[in-house]
Amino acid sequence: MHDLDTDGEERVLRFGRFELHPQRRLLLDGDRALPIGARALDILLVLVESAGKIVSKETIISQVWPKTFVEEINLRVHISALRRALGVCPQSRDYITNVRQRGYSFVAYVEQISRRTGEVALQPCDVPSLPSRPVRIEGRDKLIEDLTRRLHARRHITLIGPGGVGKTTVALRVAQQQLGRFRDGVRFVDLASVSDPACLVSVLASELGLAVPEGVDARTHLFAILANRHMLVLLDNCEHLIDACAALCEALLHAGPALHILATSREALRTCEEYVQPLAPLESPPMGSHLRLAAALRYPAIKLFARRARARQSGFRLRESDVPRVVELCRRLDGLPLAIELAAAQLDAQSLEGILALLDNHGYLSLLGRRSTPARQSSLMASLDWSYALLDAHQRSCLHGLAACGEYFTVSDVRNTLGRLPISDTERCGSISRLVSLSLIGLRRDGDNVYYHMLNSTRAYAAEKGRQAVIAAQQPGAAAG
Repeated sequence: MHDLDTDGEERVLRFGRFELHPQRRLLLDGDRALPIGARALDILLVLVESAGKIVSKETIISQVWPKTFVEEINLRVHISALRRALGVCPQSRDYITNVRQRGYSFVAYVEQISRRTGEVALQPCDVPSLPSRPVRIEGRDKLIEDLTRRLHARRHITLIGPGGVGKTTVALRVAQQQLGRFRDGVRFVDLASVSDPACLVSVLASELGLAVPEGVDARTHLFAILANRHMLVLLDNCEHLIDACAALCEALLHAGPALHILATSREALRTCEEYVQPLAPLESPPMGSHLRLAAALRYPAIKLFARRARARQSGFRLRESDVPRVVELCRRLDGLPLAIELAAAQLDAQSLEGILALLDNHGYLSLLGRRSTPARQSSLMASLDWSYALLDAHQRSCLHGLAACGEYFTVSDVRNTLGRLPISDTERCGSISRLVSLSLIGLRRDGDNVYYHMLNSTRAYAAEKGRQAVIAAQQPGAAAG
């Protein structure tokens, strides 16, 4: 019923968060194709192309069902289907109005744009949708709101923090808030399984749904396609490819002026446009606090434990008598969402006292989570192994040594604790900087004073790795040093 353009350009009709592509017969909500029937789509085209005008029911029927007798009830059924499809938008009630005894009118503002049909299209069906995460995220609402707003002023934001702190979960929620705000959509690229930096560009092109023609340089092809895209790309797990990711982000932002990047990493990428957002553990009640249940549940860490426990056991109820043990549990787990979820999962087989006992012998590091969880997050041990693999021998030795320090320690403590290691002052300082950058130890400032902080789980892990290293060094045939 609609003539196709033959001048090499595609006409796109945009309203609100939606795009209507007449030639492709496609209605997009952000980067997601909405499943609506062919007749409903034809009706929408008639109304959108006459936006602001009243279109009689007879006119709609004659254009959508030419030479066919159709009852008016059929039109009303398809109008209802359209309203349901547009119902994901709070303003949907203002799109299609019923003018009594006259017909229907599409009253929203419609912007008509043209795109060259020769451009390589990033089809919604060609790329994975954003992975789902739990609907509720405890204690991150303000941060998510700030990042959502900041993304429109900053072209590159990186969420950093230790493993298990929830970087991917927060980044995905921020990305979900952007659906419909970027003309060419939001794309998610998980880099965890990429081991060769040389493959990074090819993997990115593949995850974006782009086939690189044979004999064409993948980098040149990718940059040419993204040059005019208004798109948000979420790069998840950059730390093991940090140099390659940094170089790629710099090049992408230079090639695509309307491109935005949201990244997650255990250390900053240090690009020229990067805004670094550290992600702290969830707040837990302070040591020595004596709280009633209602007051304890105001803390995100306690709320997360209670919610995950209910998800595991439908009859679970946090009681007043449970509060001291749960407070101690969340505090000793450093408020790490991954650690709290793993602990709550043990309620199937353990009491709260039993779970606390696991913390005493560090057995909790190997507790397993959901089967669907990525391997690097299947346990605290796996999460820390991921970071440990990024360290060199000197950095590992320093991490082992720092396990003997308290929860908080000073520069002087570091010097005294690591003074016996067979490494130079320069190597020691470089190693400490590397541990801080990878979020294995935290750095805090109090006026002119600088002190460090190590999470309980990291300390337990470092102590065990140090013990294993001593045993290995004592084995016959072990290399000197």
